[in-house]
Amino acid sequence: LPSMGRLSSETLAAVFTSAGYHVLQHPPADEAVLKLGRANTSCKECLPLILTTGMLVNLVAKREPGQALVYFLPTASGPCRFGQYRIFMEGLVKRLEIPDLAFWSPTSQDTYGNLSDAVRRAVWQGVIVSDSLEDARSMLLANARDPGGAMEVFEGEWGKLMARLSTPGQPGFLDQVGRTASVLAAIPLKRPVSEVPVVSLVGEIFVRRDGLSRQWITERLAERGMAVACAPVAEWILYVKWDMERQLAEAGLSPAEVAAATAALSYLAEDEGAIKSLVAQSGLVDAHPVDLDRIVETARPFVPPDLGGEAILTVGSALSEVGERTCGAIAMGPFGCMPNRLSEALLSTAMAAGRPRPFLAVESDGSPFPQLLNARLEAFCLGALRLHEEMRRKAGAASRPYRSRMNRNAQQVSPSEMSLDRSSRVPAGK
Repeated sequence: LPSMGRLSSETLAAVFTSAGYHVLQHPPADEAVLKLGRANTSCKECLPLILTTGMLVNLVAKREPGQALVYFLPTASGPCRFGQYRIFMEGLVKRLEIPDLAFWSPTSQDTYGNLSDAVRRAVWQGVIVSDSLEDARSMLLANARDPGGAMEVFEGEWGKLMARLSTPGQPGFLDQVGRTASVLAAIPLKRPVSEVPVVSLVGEIFVRRDGLSRQWITERLAERGMAVACAPVAEWILYVKWDMERQLAEAGLSPAEVAAATAALSYLAEDEGAIKSLVAQSGLVDAHPVDLDRIVETARPFVPPDLGGEAILTVGSALSEVGERTCGAIAMGPFGCMPNRLSEALLSTAMAAGRPRPFLAVESDGSPFPQLLNARLEAFCLGALRLHEEMRRKAGAASRPYRSRMNRNAQQVSPSEMSLDRSSRVPAGK
């Protein structure tokens, strides 16, 4: 398995292990993998292809003598080069004369139907947990009194979850999710969660979740006291189901026939609600489900639903979140990514209309951000902090019951700590 975002990839590896597969999980990409990928491509391809190529070559070089490999490489159709990844890599295997290597490429066109129902459901549950804990981790990085100690606790709990998920049948997995939430709830925080500025990270699904690709922007914003809400992987899976239903309806099937065709995925909403409710007991994240209908309708004036791919999700998620749950949006994608550039063009206009909202588009080639982009990031953070203070003022007394529920794990902060905390924020109007 290549790394496609650390937490989500580890849950995938755990589920395949529980199903009886012998899994080789490549660790998250680093500079060496990036160089290896660039050495085996023209460097004109998008970053996820370069990195997954580097991981493939690295796994082949380190496999045991005579060991056959099956490389897991999902695919999709639509206006994106992602559908060409496997074709490119098959050509690379022939060119390098790599023996005993095959590809396994489940496709979004049949909602990844060549996985068994049990494996698909376990993958879905792992996706929900990894999505939720990704945001909980970001909140701890930004707001824990002792971020280093908080990360040690987080990693320990994550290991317990992966141990449950990798056991056949996943016995006690949901119970462990609840216990992990309780442990995370006990971590001392600097200030109530509602006072922490949260930024939406949207865009191409690989880049926004891979540390090297996004240049550790979650950690960089945490140093400023800002948390990141990364657009979930679950969003894509729900969109794939939604798009299949749309196409079946347009083909003339009745609502009952459409429902019957997608009955195998009826557990999606149930599992999402159950797991998110458990994780929300940590007080670090809320339990709101992915409202795909709202995302699509929000994006509809800009992106027609029949234009498949991530652009509609990027635009809809950013416009529906900023000003309500988050105080700004960063859209990240590979350098030269067409869906991401389409989203950038649309969001740059939409975010500036009416009351402007903070927005930053980032194209990544795996290299450190240039000085100009760092300056734009600083300006974005100032705008996001101003919007956060404005949102807090408007929330007023009506949000106090909600805040008390969300912030039950926030401990008393001394006056000296509170003054230091506030000094890092820009007052509204400055």
